[in-house]
Amino acid sequence: MRLEKPDRVPMMCQPSWGFVLKQIPGLDPVDFWHNRDAACARAFCEISERFNFDGVLLPAVGLGSLEEDTVTRSDPAYRDGPAIYFQSGDSCIYCRDDLPRYQYARAPELSIDEIDPDEIPENISYLPPSNHLRIWLKKDSYGRVAEIHQSKEITRGLLSIHGSVYAPEDYLIDLMGIQEAFLAMMTHPDKCREILIRYAHATCVHVGEQIDAGADSINFSAPWTGQNFVSREMFEEVIAPAHRVVTAYCKERGIPCYCHTCGSIGDRLELIIDIGFTGLECLDPPPLGNVELDDAVRRVGQYTSIKGNIDPVNVLMNGTPEQVRKDAIWRLEEGMKSKGFILSTACSIAPATPARNLDVLHEVVEKYGYY
Repeated sequence: MRLEKPDRVPMMCQPSWGFVLKQIPGLDPVDFWHNRDAACARAFCEISERFNFDGVLLPAVGLGSLEEDTVTRSDPAYRDGPAIYFQSGDSCIYCRDDLPRYQYARAPELSIDEIDPDEIPENISYLPPSNHLRIWLKKDSYGRVAEIHQSKEITRGLLSIHGSVYAPEDYLIDLMGIQEAFLAMMTHPDKCREILIRYAHATCVHVGEQIDAGADSINFSAPWTGQNFVSREMFEEVIAPAHRVVTAYCKERGIPCYCHTCGSIGDRLELIIDIGFTGLECLDPPPLGNVELDDAVRRVGQYTSIKGNIDPVNVLMNGTPEQVRKDAIWRLEEGMKSKGFILSTACSIAPATPARNLDVLHEVVEKYGYY
């Protein structure tokens, strides 16, 4: 990721929560989500070690505990996974093959007029991995970075440990809902820009906590900023200023920060790098997105690390081992023309992906990935 030449191409995919749960059948989804007894850190490290990844990507750092005094009842035998019901009337199904499904008793969305930028906290208290789902963070200093410390201990320093944060626009979407957030960025661009910049500064505090704990790199998850969701102009004018706050902070701290953006980003590869990111993840190929690896290597491969971009659905999940092998060899041939290539799935490993297909990736890098 620092664009220094390794002995061979590193290999590290991002496992989805569902994939981890399916690969470790005895893993309790509630323990996993709340990192009870280091369950989350142990699970992601186990997946990296089992499939010979060269690093561990933690999709959340600082997972808060389940507050038992807020629970009215639970149903561990619910068909999709343990169901927990709260005093507030909210409920959550901790799925056995996916992210939890959280249901609010009362819709939490606010209007743009109800959001006061001055009330945005100086440090984030939760992560927004998807709409209507929050990962609440622990409040104590060790708990907010526990997974970093635990992963480094589990892997004995032999693997690269990657922390992560979510993009400021994810918080706006969490507060307002998807449709209203994007409408607000069109109707109230100045206010939205200010909100996003304030969330960016709050996010930097958590980034700093992870760096201090020993994270080797930071994954900046920005799944809503592809061209399927926002125009290049809106991205550049409303969203990018907040992203620059985080990239500038990471540069100041001397740590790589790579951008995870799903879908189609073919019209903004150079722009993402100009914002200050030192790496790109996903680069979804057709039909999931519109980025061809050879084109990305030609355009930005000498200036940034590229992590990707095997189709996680049509190749890795639904393909045969031979199809995976052929595709991975081609990715290596193209990717090795760039300065900092990491063989990986484009987006995260789908829950139903066969383990035998992932095993092929290690075989390929060991045979064809040496410089």
